[in-house]
Amino acid sequence: MNTESKETITEKIFILLQRLLNDIITSPINLILVLLIIFLLFKLFLLKRKPTYDPSPSKVIPPLPKMAKQDLTIEELGRYNGTDSNGRILTAIYGDIFDVSRRNDLYGPGGSYSLFAGRDATRALSKMQLTQSLFSNEYDDLADLTDGERATARNWHEDFREKYDIVGRLLKPGEQPSVYPAEEPTVDGSNTNEMKKNE
Repeated sequence: MNTESKETITEKIFILLQRLLNDIITSPINLILVLLIIFLLFKLFLLKRKPTYDPSPSKVIPPLPKMAKQDLTIEELGRYNGTDSNGRILTAIYGDIFDVSRRNDLYGPGGSYSLFAGRDATRALSKMQLTQSLFSNEYDDLADLTDGERATARNWHEDFREKYDIVGRLLKPGEQPSVYPAEEPTVDGSNTNEMKKNE
């Protein structure tokens, strides 16, 4: 009786498999769904077998050390264009000089904003235009900007202040640079000036 029950169970399973196979073969929708499931399982199996790491060495450029504060003339600023300055990129907005080196992809050679590199970007930002004619190799007093353009430039200035370090001021012709205190590193590697700023 025990062997008879095993045979009936085997027969029932066999009959169910025949019906399932018959349903799959006779219905195009079922056939497509089964093929899709097999394809997805195959892809899932292949994805799990691929290595999750890239064996090739990455080309991550180490960040530049923090730049000491210093005021620059327009000519000196021009040297920090990403090529003549060992990768250091500075730009000025409303008299403040920002270190944008960490975004070499944007401000470096070939970047979307490479025109800003080593230049005063205030006029271009105030007019919301990236044209070569808006950048000058001489000091620009911005006297002819409208109130709306000045407000736009100030908004950009605030945006840059949130993202980048100010490393000095852009000097007017004949203006003397300020003397900034040297930042002394502490035991944990932070700067004492930054600690005082946070207190």
